[in-house]
Amino acid sequence: MLGTKIGFDLGTTSIVANVDGKGIKINDPSVIVYDSFEEKVKAIGNEAYKMLGKTPDYLTAIRPINGGNIIDYDALEQMVCYYIQKICGNRILKPSIVACVPSDTSDIDKKTVTDLLISSGAARACVIEEPLAAALGAGVSMKKPEGVLIVDIGGGTTDIAVVTRGCIANSASIELAGNAFDEDICRFARRERDTVIGSVTAEKVKKQVGAAKFLDAELAVRAVGKDYITKLPKSIELTSTDIFLCIREHLEKIVDCIKYLLSETQPELVADIIKNGMIITGGGANIRGIDDYFKSKFGFNVVCAENPEFCVANGLGVLLDDIRVLEENGYVFRSYADLSEFEE
Repeated sequence: MLGTKIGFDLGTTSIVANVDGKGIKINDPSVIVYDSFEEKVKAIGNEAYKMLGKTPDYLTAIRPINGGNIIDYDALEQMVCYYIQKICGNRILKPSIVACVPSDTSDIDKKTVTDLLISSGAARACVIEEPLAAALGAGVSMKKPEGVLIVDIGGGTTDIAVVTRGCIANSASIELAGNAFDEDICRFARRERDTVIGSVTAEKVKKQVGAAKFLDAELAVRAVGKDYITKLPKSIELTSTDIFLCIREHLEKIVDCIKYLLSETQPELVADIIKNGMIITGGGANIRGIDDYFKSKFGFNVVCAENPEFCVANGLGVLLDDIRVLEENGYVFRSYADLSEFEE
């Protein structure tokens, strides 16, 4: 396969790109800012993220993906085009791209993502399920004959899958993940502290003191917002216990989703999972004690992957090293000509 090979993790919170032979070259927030006065893009990625919640009326900050779904096709197309140009420069040959989608994505939505990648500058494009890439990035072999349970807690969705022999045997997806935890923290601050804080502040609090259990040594951090009544600036303290209490309900919903998936999984694979345990990937795996939380609910071994927020991108890197593995497992690359014939 000629040309650069790129793996894109198009997440609700961030866009990560793994370039064949070079590793992760892009790790930016999934944000784009439009200038309605000049009718052009003002900022993309990190610069756009810094403007969240601070833009004047003529600037609009957009997250083009929400809950694993494309909510602004044009915005995402511009972002992907920008990053392809950033990676490939003025090379004559267009890149081949592999991107991830949630495990419950329909064939129509997969085609939409493929269309977008090609219109953004890809010569050929293929989409795979996110938890499969996460499993590979966590070190699960494509040839492993036994089932492994993967729980990928991203920004917009939590993808749950039983992976065996490089394929997904069973999967489920729930639109509840890191961003929902941020919203929980915002609501908690408003309800318990009469303080309004923004989503960016809530995310920082989650990263600094977030926990999925009661910690022996409680952590605390100051968060600055504004008083709900007076509207004046206000600083409050939030602790790891506060965060656990406010995200616990959503953690229980993830547990329920895992239980449902296991109930629909073949007994032999469930036996494998009891033996091999569960691997947590995605940014949510960085929440303190989340492995212990799930272990207490299921009884089998639970581990958090190393560098969990990059597991999907690293898994794409594994596939880029041997692109034939995708074709051998039934995944198909599409080109502009293929899409044109399909539309006819």
